[in-house]
Amino acid sequence: MTGMPATGRRRGSTLLALALAGGLVGPLGGCSGGCADTALQVSPVEVDDVTAPLTVSARLTRDGKPVAGATVKLAVMVVGPNNAHSEALFHATTDADGRASVTRPGGVARLSPINHQVTRYSAYFQPMNKIDGVHYCWSSVSAAITCRTGTGSGPCPVPTGT
Repeated sequence: MTGMPATGRRRGSTLLALALAGGLVGPLGGCSGGCADTALQVSPVEVDDVTAPLTVSARLTRDGKPVAGATVKLAVMVVGPNNAHSEALFHATTDADGRASVTRPGGVARLSPINHQVTRYSAYFQPMNKIDGVHYCWSSVSAAITCRTGTGSGPCPVPTGT
């Protein structure tokens, strides 16, 4: 898998309060001092058929070793008219190799309402409690979702009403 891992430490109680209230969208690192750094990795997804099942996945590690049994949030970004953004949110638990994945039947077409398109996905690891006695730091990362066309690869077609 490729992608730029993001790690970090908590940026204060204000950010935690915002995160708990749902006020933050985007990369956020952190736990209070003493947490174990984590890294998420994702790979860009290329779609051949907008109606085929879409799988998004992430791998969570600590010091290069997989973290099993952790909940990862996978968020597929949907962009609509006037550049309005929303996310289709899913949760998955990491396996023994640290991988968490979600497969959505109906693919990009089903996740994208009329006049919207799927552009990317993000993975977020935001533990609130210890896992196997370890207090892990938060991490997040994103990757593109593109569609293959006759001329190459690019944005997925925008569904239109009929």
